[in-house]
Amino acid sequence: MTILKDPRWISLLILLAVVLLVFAGMGDFWVGADSESLAILEEAVRRAAIQCYALEGSYPPDLDYLETHYGLIVNREAYFYHYEIIGANIMPQIRVLHRWQ
Repeated sequence: MTILKDPRWISLLILLAVVLLVFAGMGDFWVGADSESLAILEEAVRRAAIQCYALEGSYPPDLDYLETHYGLIVNREAYFYHYEIIGANIMPQIRVLHRWQ
C-alpha cells in the first residue's frame, strides 16, 4: 500500500496544507493592519494641524505645539513622525513611519 492511498496520510497532508494557508493569510493580515494603523496616525496628526489652522489661522510650527495645545499624543518610541512646515498657510507634509527596534 502506498502512502498516498492511506487515509491517515491524506488527512495529515490536508491538515498541513490548511495550516500553511492560515499562516500565509495571517502574514497578509498583519501587513494590512500595520499600514492601516500608520494611516490612522497620520490622519490624527493631520486633523490636529487642521484644527489649529481653523482656530489660529496658521498651521502649527511643529508636533510639540500640537501636543501642548491640542492634546495630540505621539509615540516617539514606536514611530518616526515627519512633520515639515512649508509655510503658515500651506498644509505641512505629514508622514508616520515605524521605528523598528
